[in-house]
Amino acid sequence: MCRVPEIEYASTLGLNGRSLDHCCGDGQFAAIAWPNERFTAGCDLNEWAVGRNRAQGRHERVDQCDAGRELPYDQGYFDLVFDNSALEHIPDLDAALAEIARVTRPGGIFAFNVLNHRYFEWWPEDSEGMAAYRDWQPFFHALSIQEWTARLAVHGMIVDDVRGYFPQEASRVLAQLDFEFSGLSIVKRPSKLVSDYRSLFGTHRRKWKARIESLAWRTDADQGAGYFIKAIRQ
Repeated sequence: MCRVPEIEYASTLGLNGRSLDHCCGDGQFAAIAWPNERFTAGCDLNEWAVGRNRAQGRHERVDQCDAGRELPYDQGYFDLVFDNSALEHIPDLDAALAEIARVTRPGGIFAFNVLNHRYFEWWPEDSEGMAAYRDWQPFFHALSIQEWTARLAVHGMIVDDVRGYFPQEASRVLAQLDFEFSGLSIVKRPSKLVSDYRSLFGTHRRKWKARIESLAWRTDADQGAGYFIKAIRQ
């Protein structure tokens, strides 16, 4: 559900010149969004994801590193840096942005997907549930577009384009499912919703499928719970 708008927006970027998949994971997202293109490089903190990515050859090179601290690339090396839904999980945002700016050439593009402040303003569960979720699924930066614009500008990156996704109903459905499924998978929190969903007869699966398929995800630039932001390195 979350990947559909992210993939649609990301796939509008051409991987021309040198490109970096920042926090690339196992490379599955890149394979879907750019089936006929490859990134020059990918980097990720997770050793398993890096190994899987390397084995499948989805990037020309894949480096294991802490993208929130230091990137193993030369200054101004990349024409495009792309990050899919990882910046909000990096504690030191300014350190990460400083490194992204350093490795992006002047005139180059930094583009990223991110959930914003509305995701938690529209949160469907109680405050205790939100606190628990943000503990097991660390989410440090639920920023507005004004805050993103200011933080990027500090590091010499100027917002060029913003596209929105997830109106309130879709955001609340996503948050509910994320809360229930991630709670069970990460911290073994019991969930009736997940148990019902996984039931043998599939009744609940069909109901959820119909509900999700009825949702619209597109919004105006600053009306949804998600942003696709493109910035230019000055």
